[in-house]
Amino acid sequence: MESEVKNTGSSSKIKILLVDDNVDFLDMLNELLIDEGYEVKNAEDGKSALTLYSEFLPDIVVTDIVMPEVDGIELLLNIRKLHPTARVIAMSGGNSGHAATYLRMAEKLGANAILNKPFELIELVQHIKNVESNV
Repeated sequence: MESEVKNTGSSSKIKILLVDDNVDFLDMLNELLIDEGYEVKNAEDGKSALTLYSEFLPDIVVTDIVMPEVDGIELLLNIRKLHPTARVIAMSGGNSGHAATYLRMAEKLGANAILNKPFELIELVQHIKNVESNV
């Protein structure tokens, strides 16, 4: 599912691809990031995220790790094949306590930042700003 993108006429907006199988969480993050001035598109799984990545060419990908079909680790690896310098923020909180293991794995595989769910929305914005400064 793609989100509507608010266009304020600025061609220099940072583009973010959000990926999470929890649609309510995805919609909440989408609204927050649009309000922060980012251009945002959503994908509900890693498979559709890969297709959207090639079309949208985001500056930053924010992805959940535990998802059906193509999980966040596989997504991270595939994005790195397409664009080795892509900026990725991995987040996880699912699967009964294994989130920390998944996040460490994502970090070792090149995620630029990791977030353990649940997190404060300001934490996500701060991670994006930190990663954004390296875009």
